[in-house]
Amino acid sequence: MPAKSTPDPYADPVAFGQRVKILRTRRGMTRDQFGGLMGKSASWVRAIEEGRLKVPRLEVVLRMAETLRVRDLSDLTGDQSVHIDLFTGPGHPRLAAVEAAVSVFSVASPG
Repeated sequence: MPAKSTPDPYADPVAFGQRVKILRTRRGMTRDQFGGLMGKSASWVRAIEEGRLKVPRLEVVLRMAETLRVRDLSDLTGDQSVHIDLFTGPGHPRLAAVEAAVSVFSVASPG
């Protein structure tokens, strides 16, 4: 691999912060943009990318994955042992009510 090319986060063992940086740049986001979408500063993003901060709590990692539009959490974390498909995009506000109504409805025929 040439010295100037970035490692492939899907193939090479890459640290969490490096994965964040690679996925962020592939999305065409600056640190300011990504930090803004995360509700954090660009310096926080830089500290994560450089490994000066530990891997954040799960809720933050999930928010990062959503912001980076990662479909499988292992693409961001590097842990290939368990694949977790992520829900992409917000759900409809009435989804829970529809699910509850469908769950109550009996499909068995009388008799």
